[in-house]
Amino acid sequence: MRFKQRVRLLLLCIAALASFSLSAAVLDDLYRVQVTQAEDQSRDDALRAATRVMLQRLVGNEVELQRGPLAAALKSPQDVMRRIGTAEGGKLRIEFEPEALNRLVRDAGLRALGRNRPGIVLWAVEAGELGDRTLSPVSASALILKEAAAHRGVALSFPLGDLQDMSQVDEQLIRQASRDELLAASERYPAEGTVALTVSGSADQSMLDWTLWLNGQSDSGRITGTAEAAADKLMVAIANAVFAQYATPAGAADGVSGWRLHVEGINSVADYAGLLRSVNQLGSQAPQLIAIEGDKVQLQVSFAGSEAQLERLLNLDMRLQRMPEPVVEPEPEPALGGTEQDDASADLFPIPADSTAPALDPNAESMPDPANDPSGEPLAAPEPQQVVPTAPPAPALPTLYFRWRG
Repeated sequence: MRFKQRVRLLLLCIAALASFSLSAAVLDDLYRVQVTQAEDQSRDDALRAATRVMLQRLVGNEVELQRGPLAAALKSPQDVMRRIGTAEGGKLRIEFEPEALNRLVRDAGLRALGRNRPGIVLWAVEAGELGDRTLSPVSASALILKEAAAHRGVALSFPLGDLQDMSQVDEQLIRQASRDELLAASERYPAEGTVALTVSGSADQSMLDWTLWLNGQSDSGRITGTAEAAADKLMVAIANAVFAQYATPAGAADGVSGWRLHVEGINSVADYAGLLRSVNQLGSQAPQLIAIEGDKVQLQVSFAGSEAQLERLLNLDMRLQRMPEPVVEPEPEPALGGTEQDDASADLFPIPADSTAPALDPNAESMPDPANDPSGEPLAAPEPQQVVPTAPPAPALPTLYFRWRG
């Protein structure tokens, strides 16, 4: 019996580690949507429902989708789709075309999110007949929450639940949403947001009490409904909080700014490839390589947001650590006195003490006037040269300094 318990505990730890490793901020499945086609629903309506979910992942849940380019996409959803297939349970699996969606968002002029999303670590307890118990990452409730998070584009993960977690967090702290203790325990995870969740009720009538902390801001609430509906509402609320802090302008040509990224610690081709992949997730144009010197790489990127937004998105990759701008030491000013070489020259060629400058002879002939030639005729005035104005130098790009921790 003890052997079976150890095996079960090992499997739970492996599942938790798998959940943790898959909680990267880059959502590789962002452009894949699965929807269930109801019996009385046409295939076209199911495709429109999937497109609506896809657009909400990018431009938020508060945007009116029945206007402009977004309405046209909902009218002909196949135009932004790459392939359509089926998944388990008879669900439709749609893979969208990222470039087509990016053009659509730019044409609509809306703020949007890309694949880079802040990680959200979820501390949850489930109320039972024998009291509260920590929600296992492989429990039925946890799987419902994970599916809802993937559906809404939330980078959700569960804590490992190992001895370190158990020594810092218990069920009472989670139920009370103790901010300081939960945020301290979350520091070991690559996540920007922390959620405290209490699950109670049944699958038919579930109740979720939740609190979210994200970059110094907090939100909380209570959600009721079926387990699936309540989980979906919770992930919509988290997605709205993420969108409010991380969404950037669409990036119209006249609103894009140039930035220079100075990154140290690039010691291999793998490091360089990882850096490019991280920068490409900004949703901007492809970065341009400026220079490589030793382990230092300089890239030029185009980004439509502010410096704070750019830094916040880059910080989603835990391998990038912001550095202060290096202080440039001023060049030493030259000495006021003569140089040693000048002193040596003075010793080799001394000036006689009684030497004087030659005096001017008052009877000497005056110098010819340069305005007249020898014949006495005035010379033609030189033609004025046309001065071609030069363009002012381009302003230097603002530079952000980072260190790569591969």
